[in-house]
Amino acid sequence: MQKLHHLNPRNIVESYRREEKGLSERITFDYFNGQESEMLAFYRIPKLLFTDAYFSGLDALAKTLYGLMLDRMSLSIKNKWFDELQRAYIYFAQHEAAKMLGCGEDKIRCLYKNLEKYGLIERQKQGQGKPTKIYLKNFASVGNKDSSDHGNFGVKTAENSGSRPSKNPIQDHGETGSNYNNINNTNRAINTNHISSMKQDMNDEYNAYAEIVRENLDIDSMCERYPQDVEIIEGIYDLVLETVICRKPTIWISKNEYPTNLVKSKFLKLNHMHLEYVMGCMKENTTKVRNMKNYLLSALFNAPTTMGSYYQAEYRHDMASRVVG
Repeated sequence: MQKLHHLNPRNIVESYRREEKGLSERITFDYFNGQESEMLAFYRIPKLLFTDAYFSGLDALAKTLYGLMLDRMSLSIKNKWFDELQRAYIYFAQHEAAKMLGCGEDKIRCLYKNLEKYGLIERQKQGQGKPTKIYLKNFASVGNKDSSDHGNFGVKTAENSGSRPSKNPIQDHGETGSNYNNINNTNRAINTNHISSMKQDMNDEYNAYAEIVRENLDIDSMCERYPQDVEIIEGIYDLVLETVICRKPTIWISKNEYPTNLVKSKFLKLNHMHLEYVMGCMKENTTKVRNMKNYLLSALFNAPTTMGSYYQAEYRHDMASRVVG
């Protein structure tokens, strides 16, 4: 109550006005009439996270975050993001998760820690400006469990492992007989849902690569370090991202045609040092560049190969100058 005395009445009035304005601009949505819900794309959250006593203390928002992470597994499998032990991993930056869930940085850090505490994820830092790998733990693989036994999560006993299967097993997808659909309508809904799912996958792929490239190049730090070159930095970032998500079988660079997978692999290995190197090459270039996009593509493609030799040559030149001086 003491804090109320320090509030400015004018601020309170403005706050109420903004709230009323927001309510007046609220969108009025239509009602569902049947199959429309099948056209939407969904995130999946395992029911066990809500029904098993083991997870009863886990924040509902953390369970939602696990569902968002689980959704990215399809992208990892598609891009063959496996480690040397053939374990799939994902990339999911905390600030991106915070934006999707509408929470602050402190809260999202707490959610990540809680998922680790319950053994649902395992994080592995790579260092050198590379994004953190996140391994999702398949808790359902620990073992089947009786749906009524909430005290022994994932534990097979000699008694229940040899028992007969229930005549009416509890299935994750629910009872099929309670919501019978006409075959034609179902097929139409499935086809429409497939298109929506494809669009969602493309958006997820773009967002995932956008985050990876941004972290690899350390764009935020580079913009702070070179405020006068923010437009150039963002332009190079957009070009790298555009190249990485290219769906053409080949890409032309410096009049040479390369497989897209090769170009994509090299561009995903670029870091902030390569970005600085390319920016330096642009500033030192004295010849007229007729096609800036092709010039940058070539510089970025060759940066991992030529950067080391360039800096060694610069170093030898500086040392020679000192000796002569």
